[in-house]
Amino acid sequence: MLRSIVTALVFAASAYSANSLAADAPLLPSPPTAVQALLYGRLSEQRASASELAQLQRVYAEHHFQPLWSGSADALEHQRVARSVLARVDEHGLEPIHYSSANLALANAIDEQAAQIDIELTLDVLRYAHDVRGGRLLPRDVYRDVDLPEVAFDPAAALASALRRGDLANFLSELPPPQPEYQRLVAALARYREIEAQGGWLSIPGDREVKTDGSDPRLDVLMRRLRAEDPEAPLGADPVAAVKRYQRRNGLTADVRPGALTLEMLNVSAAERVAQIAANLERWRRLPRTFEPRYIAVNVPDQSLNLIENGKVLLTSRVIIGRPQTPTPIFRATAIAVTVNPPWNVPHSIAVKEILPQLRRDPNYLATQDMVLLNGPSDDPTGAHIDWRRMSSDRFPFQIQQLPGDKNALGKLKLELPNRFSVYLHDTPGKAAFEREQRALSHGCIRVQEIFPLAVLAMGGDADIQLTNLNASIDAGATTQFPLSEPLPVYVLYWTAMAAEDGSVGFRRDLYGRDRRLNAVLQERLATVIPPTGMGGCRYED
Repeated sequence: MLRSIVTALVFAASAYSANSLAADAPLLPSPPTAVQALLYGRLSEQRASASELAQLQRVYAEHHFQPLWSGSADALEHQRVARSVLARVDEHGLEPIHYSSANLALANAIDEQAAQIDIELTLDVLRYAHDVRGGRLLPRDVYRDVDLPEVAFDPAAALASALRRGDLANFLSELPPPQPEYQRLVAALARYREIEAQGGWLSIPGDREVKTDGSDPRLDVLMRRLRAEDPEAPLGADPVAAVKRYQRRNGLTADVRPGALTLEMLNVSAAERVAQIAANLERWRRLPRTFEPRYIAVNVPDQSLNLIENGKVLLTSRVIIGRPQTPTPIFRATAIAVTVNPPWNVPHSIAVKEILPQLRRDPNYLATQDMVLLNGPSDDPTGAHIDWRRMSSDRFPFQIQQLPGDKNALGKLKLELPNRFSVYLHDTPGKAAFEREQRALSHGCIRVQEIFPLAVLAMGGDADIQLTNLNASIDAGATTQFPLSEPLPVYVLYWTAMAAEDGSVGFRRDLYGRDRRLNAVLQERLATVIPPTGMGGCRYED
């Protein structure tokens, strides 16, 4: 009887190999045991994405198509460890439904149902490893303006190696990003979920400033709202100090006047903050596990820049970033030089949308802005004699350049960092804008308040000598480029939730709706969950 069952299973497995498995799928040992045939046959029936099916086949081939989670004391211990980790995926902002297919425990016996459960548990672990190690989604699946290094990770090879070494617990514990910022956000997620479970916090009515002198009936509501997040604001705490702490933590001007912007931040619900933290955890998973020893980091929602060396912040600066209509992208690039007295080659979109209307009103506009036509009439470089009223935006043949000088939009310095978005770090003649609380004002490029210290540090060497060289070149008036002695990585990132070492969490406005878009796409993916072939549980397909 047993022999006939094995024969039937081998035949079925061969049929599945021909019809369902990939052409290069691993082959069964010959002759296979009943257990091997069972697993091989069940592998052929999995309703998973092509990449997941290939990963399953590789892991089981490495294990000679034997059960991974039962059949020995070590395998049962691995099962216990795996289930324990999968039971806590929500700690990382992951949806448990994606990793909970294998609901039934496995013992030492193996039958068709046990084979299916073994495979489902393997698929859950592979999916968790992929998602917590490198993110659930590729950034390009969510946004068009993202260019980050690919996260190289092979879940199947890593899992097979961990099982072979008997080191599953360490393998699973080392999967999440190792950066302390990520770990602190994990703790913050738990705390804010607890706040949400307890009913969240009160909403403060109105948009007028709340007076903190005791005359405003909303002051009690304000303090109760602040205490929900701030352990340093107990009953009877100084409202001025509590408001200042909140404003500083959340990137607001610490004027201790809870006006419209402060109230807007305070009235974001606890549930929205939970979703915001989860979105930022997902972004961390798409970044390299370690940054270079020396790099520039721009946080777009925080409108700030840091130059970091060996984990220490050497320079902090305010920045001006793109308007919502022209958002600053997310990317990594490499600064290679500092350009002094840079010209500005006006992008075509700006030329037709903003400059052409000015020229229709005033043909001398280019001359007043120190601009020229690089490909215009040789005897009319500023286009004063062109009939701009007859020029259409869809047939605009000119390249406009703004010459170096006091009016130049790039100011006196520019850090060259080649990237496909043509976004760079630069100076600006409009220094007053750095004093604004909301600085989303540019066409996408990043204006840096402390551009001179940044350039000097980027160039390296003696700071006084480098600053003298820069100022001399500026005074000379010519465009000059100083190559950096060492290329400097630049990360332009989007952090709207940041946890400090003391456990406090600061939030920033979702300026471009990236949090909202990311969470919406993740929910769309969750809606595609389907049950696998065979037993109960859940699956989704790419």
